[in-house]
Amino acid sequence: MKNYHILIFVLLPFLTGCKQDAAENIQLNEPALNKVRLTGGPWLNAMELEREYLLKLEPERLLFHFKKVSGIETNAAEYGGWETESRELRGHSIGHYLSAISRMAVLTNDSTLLNRCAYTVSELKKCQEKTGTGYLSAWPEEYLDRVETLQQVWAPYYTLHKILAGLFDAYKYCSNDEALEVAMNLSYYLNSRITPLGRTHFQKVLDKTEQGGMNEVFWSMYAETGDTICRNLAVSFYQDSYFKPIQQGKDHLKGWHSNSFIPNVVGIAREFEVTGDVSRKQMSERFWQQVAETRSFVTGGTSNGEHWNTDPYHLHTELGPGAHESCCTYNMIKLSDHLWKWSHDIRYQEYMERALTNAILPTQNRENGMSMYYVSMAHGYYKTWGTPDSSFWCCTGTGMENFSRIAEYIYGVDDNRLYINQFIPSELHYEESGFTLIQETSLPEGNTVAIHVDTERPVTLKMAVRIPSWTGPDYSITLNGKPISMKPMPGSYFMIDRQWRSGDKLEIAFTPDLWYSLLPIDNLNVAFGYGPLVLVAKFKEAAVEENLRHRYGPYDGTPVEVPSIQFDTRNFTDYIEVKDEAKRHFKVTGKNGEEILLVPFHEVHKEHFSVYLPVDKQSETNHKRVDPSVHI
Repeated sequence: MKNYHILIFVLLPFLTGCKQDAAENIQLNEPALNKVRLTGGPWLNAMELEREYLLKLEPERLLFHFKKVSGIETNAAEYGGWETESRELRGHSIGHYLSAISRMAVLTNDSTLLNRCAYTVSELKKCQEKTGTGYLSAWPEEYLDRVETLQQVWAPYYTLHKILAGLFDAYKYCSNDEALEVAMNLSYYLNSRITPLGRTHFQKVLDKTEQGGMNEVFWSMYAETGDTICRNLAVSFYQDSYFKPIQQGKDHLKGWHSNSFIPNVVGIAREFEVTGDVSRKQMSERFWQQVAETRSFVTGGTSNGEHWNTDPYHLHTELGPGAHESCCTYNMIKLSDHLWKWSHDIRYQEYMERALTNAILPTQNRENGMSMYYVSMAHGYYKTWGTPDSSFWCCTGTGMENFSRIAEYIYGVDDNRLYINQFIPSELHYEESGFTLIQETSLPEGNTVAIHVDTERPVTLKMAVRIPSWTGPDYSITLNGKPISMKPMPGSYFMIDRQWRSGDKLEIAFTPDLWYSLLPIDNLNVAFGYGPLVLVAKFKEAAVEENLRHRYGPYDGTPVEVPSIQFDTRNFTDYIEVKDEAKRHFKVTGKNGEEILLVPFHEVHKEHFSVYLPVDKQSETNHKRVDPSVHI
């Protein structure tokens, strides 16, 4: 991925064509979720589909095992999948549910979801009060006995992290003080168990179980409350086996469980923000490079069979049907967002755009909003999704959150500069300043972005718009219809400091083009893209039994044969024909003359697909590239 860091400042009062009135210097805060509204495009559709699903979920059923454990009667029935009594991870979904509905209630002004959030929290509080110790879970305390004595049990801390995070989000986004109270009481209970174990033994505990992002939520709770119990717990969940090698500058990710590791690094990033410990910043950045730049597929996803199985760049053995776990992408996007806020390094936003567009958007079932667990990177498989009431996988949970979180990633503010980072139709409202920014865009399929200003009075405002690496240098910028000649190179920010009036319009027409990405190290698989989109080979609809559509992945189904293609890095566009440029549809020809249709990944639904196409071994791939994202 190209990486430029050119900052161009443009002062343009003369383009308004009239005398400047005195303008107010407004002060902008980091955009709160209630200041952003999605207005169109595929992300709005996905968000509304997810909201429909959240509204169908019944809080009483999610509360079933919490009430059973605490001895409270309920007439509800348990949900299926990972929420059944036979699954030791039951209860994790209610945390994701709270995180999702608290955001969605604010983002969409949905009073039903707001009321359900309040109801769910109040019922959890009743469960906690019934136990009388601060304990709160959907499984018995015996699970914690087992994890503390190094016996086999399925990730109780992982589940507790989701519960704590959901409660904290209910407090943060819905101003629910009761949620913070419940979370703090659970924290005091956990502290009473963990502190007596001692650090040496607890490190053994952490090495034997998956803890989710316990350190992240406790650092956030400490930052909010100042309670040293939360700080002590955050420190307790610092896992030496994860972090010592990273601190020493080593890449030791081979063999580790990916989605155990990534949320812990998100916690390390949060620790830097709370404590200012620069070593945590350095570790977070180093880890990001090890994953995003050397262990990620062209989509931005990572992992194979939930693990990193190879040394850096050795992705040629990782094209499995059980690759690209969606939870990993969710957490890598969260980490990237933290890292961007420290540095404003555009490569983090470039990664986020790639991952959001090609590793999150394509994972939603556009019929019912269900989420994918694995996104096959193997040739010729198909998509599989969870069910509305009988899956509740980890990726079902993060899937609940993905489409309410998107609004958090569009805009940023620092040093009173407003950054437009992601191109999604939306409005940003600062009612207290009488200022609204309206973003209209045809992306990801199109190539234009228009920024409109609606303000009660002239305002002086600094703005920065991301100019993505995938555009050609011949893109254009106009302000109120007049061209701007001084433009930054792709892969940087266009920064404009000026007096804005109501009706001002900044327009950018990007010039995307085709690109390719060879899979390192052997370069015998290639993926194609156009602008921000990964183009995948789309074949016939997969004729598989319905139950195979609802597995974690397609590994127990049958792929179609994917023909190899001729490919040469020196003239790769000679092998690609346009079918419908407006839709971003192209075609390539297989070795034996087969026509292979290439479409944006999020268009694929029930068809067989292939993100990577095998390259005929006699093709000329020029040289052994290891950059997983080559733009031409």
